[in-house]
Formats: sequence, structure tokens, C-alpha cells
Amino acid sequence: MKSSFSFADRSAVADRRTLRVTPQRRAVLRALEELGCAQDVEAIHARARSFLPRIGRVTVYRTLGLLQAQGLVEALHLGDGRTRYELARHHHHHMVCLRCGTLEALEACAIEPLEALARSRGFRITAHRVELFGYCAGCQG
Repeated sequence: MKSSFSFADRSAVADRRTLRVTPQRRAVLRALEELGCAQDVEAIHARARSFLPRIGRVTVYRTLGLLQAQGLVEALHLGDGRTRYELARHHHHHMVCLRCGTLEALEACAIEPLEALARSRGFRITAHRVELFGYCAGCQG
């Protein structure tokens, strides 16, 4: 799934936030955009190396942290000890297969009625996240 912002748009946003867009940062942003939803550092590093062959894994980690601090990247923790990263974009959730590890974006959000109930009780919501765990069609049976 592609993000709602293009690579060029993200670079421009980074520039406006006083974040210099270095070749390394550009490679990581481009890798994230091409890979799509929730990727681990190994996948991001491998893709970034296709754009910038000498980029190191430590540089990718540092860049992801910096982009996350700038609000351009989100980190996901799905309980398997691996952190996954994706470009900050429109609101979505994830379905995670417990057998093969496939992760798929889920565009629908059924939490909005619960948020309305919480707000009616004076609760100020800043965010929510939902991950559904189960078995994909290929792993069932």
C-alpha cells in the first residue's frame, strides 16, 4: 500500500522542519515509501542500500529515530520483539498472521464510536492503535 504523500512531499516536509535531507535520509524515506506498511530495519536497510549502497544499518536506525521524532515515521511494536516502521500517513490498523507473520493494513476503523463515548465522559483521546492477530487465509487449516 502506498502512502498518501509522495517521496518528494516528505522531503519537502522534512526541509520545512529544519531537518536537512541528506542522501542517507532520502534513501531511508524512499525505502519506506516503496516497501509500504510496517517494515523491520533489515528490510528498510536492504532497500535503502539499493539507492545508497554504502548506507550502514546504524545509520538506518539513527535516521528512523530522527524521522520518528519529526513525525514523518511511526514505530510499531507487535509483541514479537521486532520494531517495525512505516511512513506516518492516513489512519489505519493492522492484521497480523500468527503463523507466517504476514502483516496487512486494515483501513476500516471501528473505534470511533468508543472514542465518542470516551469524549462524552470527559476523556481526551490523543491516539489509539488496533492490531488484529490471527491466521491469514493461507495459514488456516
